[in-house]
Amino acid sequence: MTSIPRFNVSSRYTRTKEDSDDSRNIRDINRADSSRTAGSNGAAASADSTGSDNSRVQLGFANLPDQMHRKAVKKGFNFTLMVVGESGLGKSTLINSLFQQDLYKDRELGSVTERINKTTEIEKRYIELDEKGVKLRLTVVDTPGFNDCINCQECWRPIEDYIDNTFEQYFKDECGLNRKNIIDHRVHCCLYFISPYGHGLRPIDVEFMRRLHGKVNIVPIIAKSDTLTSTEVRELKERVMGDLERHKIQIYRMPETDSDDDEETRVQESEIRACIPFAAIGSNCVVESGETGRRVRGRQYPWGVVEVENPRHCDFTKLRIFLLGTHMQDLKDITKELHYENYRAKYITERMTKRKGPREEMETRKSKNTSDAQFEALVDTEGLLKEKEDEIRRMQQLLQHLQSNKSSQGGSADGSGPPTSSAAAAVTSANSAGGAAAVSTTAATSSGGPTGNSSGGTAGTAVGGAGATNGQEAA
Repeated sequence: MTSIPRFNVSSRYTRTKEDSDDSRNIRDINRADSSRTAGSNGAAASADSTGSDNSRVQLGFANLPDQMHRKAVKKGFNFTLMVVGESGLGKSTLINSLFQQDLYKDRELGSVTERINKTTEIEKRYIELDEKGVKLRLTVVDTPGFNDCINCQECWRPIEDYIDNTFEQYFKDECGLNRKNIIDHRVHCCLYFISPYGHGLRPIDVEFMRRLHGKVNIVPIIAKSDTLTSTEVRELKERVMGDLERHKIQIYRMPETDSDDDEETRVQESEIRACIPFAAIGSNCVVESGETGRRVRGRQYPWGVVEVENPRHCDFTKLRIFLLGTHMQDLKDITKELHYENYRAKYITERMTKRKGPREEMETRKSKNTSDAQFEALVDTEGLLKEKEDEIRRMQQLLQHLQSNKSSQGGSADGSGPPTSSAAAAVTSANSAGGAAAVSTTAATSSGGPTGNSSGGTAGTAVGGAGATNGQEAA
């Protein structure tokens, strides 16, 4: 009779004691051979064994960054840049120099008379850039008319409203049904141009940055720095940073370098951090450099050539590296995690307050009306009780007067005659007054007022005294 394996187990999984002993002996022999080989070959055998171990533990999730990279490149990136400053500071020229595009082909400069009462406007320009297969959808928000008119009071209001509207629109899209295809129009960075002709920040500069530093990342730019010497540029930067610190204005602060960053990255970021505010120069012309003889982007002056991309002449190169090379994603993250979250929390709080407002106001008004009615009822009851006490007092005086008349006239012993009838009438009046006072006392007691209880007790005592006096007279 043949033995049938239980639970349909194959014979290759069933081992006897002899098989296990043989396999153990074979493993011992192989281990001894491998140790002898390692002793003879040394480092080569160690490298081979390490490679074989690594090949066994690789699971494949190390390719996740590559997957995210392919997905992000396929989707593309969005970036919104706002440019703020008065006319004539070279904002358009600097933007064209940064992105090497002519974004303001169709711009027409207005006359002086048109700018007298001109208000701040919002102009948006879109451009799509492609670099090594990475697509960037750039939105440049320009603000012509800022600080151009005679009365510059609240010229920052349209800019503030625009930023709030972008936050509100994003919040509505985020709460809507089509959340996968949200277009982000939030302003990620604001380049604020400071005039080089002053001695630091002007009141309009302080007021603008004080109102908007909690809603957007502000990066100060000293415009047309080629009009200043190197010493003047350094002193102006120090004055600007001192004014910002004195007025407690929070501009964009670069994050600290990580411990795993290489030395080159640390040096580069420290140099960029030391350049804030950036002293920038823009140019759309290509001229011949006087130093090298090459054709470069710069500006030709009678005394020489200023090169835009020369680090010794201005901070344009560091500004471009900072804005497009190293900190673009950090600007977007701070806009999303700080400025937008602050607006979102404030917006939700205000909405909840408005919803609770009418209900709480109605309840407050209702409780106030109830307390007023109770107070008026309590005051009326106290007045009525006082009137009844006065009436009881008059009746007591009348009884005393009748008693004195009776003793003076010396009435009959049985108490008959007109005085007795008069006393009976007085007693009847006192009883009726006491009944009315008792009714008033009951009303005061039902109203729940402590004053009503005390007045009712006084009135009851007075009525009791009057009844006792009447009983004695009747007797």
